[in-house]
Amino acid sequence: MRTKQRSAIILVNEQDEIALIRREKADVLYYVFPGGGVEFGHTTEETAIREAHEELGVHVELEGVAAHVAFNGELNPYYWARVTGGEFGTGTGEEFQAEQTEGSYTPMWIKRSALSHLPVRPPSLAELLSQSSERFYDKTLAED
Repeated sequence: MRTKQRSAIILVNEQDEIALIRREKADVLYYVFPGGGVEFGHTTEETAIREAHEELGVHVELEGVAAHVAFNGELNPYYWARVTGGEFGTGTGEEFQAEQTEGSYTPMWIKRSALSHLPVRPPSLAELLSQSSERFYDKTLAED
């Protein structure tokens, strides 16, 4: 069982691209950061690491909280992450099983400069990332 709290990662490659999930469902197109709901008994860190593997196919090491985003009455952490193994695009989580997900679910790299022009959720984090080439830590953003 999952809580309302979510946890996600921010992964940046050497070309200054951000790993996002392109979602198309019910005629709506949007992008999200790799992450998911925190299961009871698990930490937000464990969730972020698990979701990176399930959704992207990579193993990651977390490098601090970039931001906490207020959504659904929860402060949801978004962690800076670094790839330590695996292969991007080989995720096999439940998201990739047709009976589990409506629409499409595609991991991809997006140029940092394009973030503000796309429907990225949460938009406050996408905007902050598009405006800053340096890492930031412990920001608090609101989406409620």
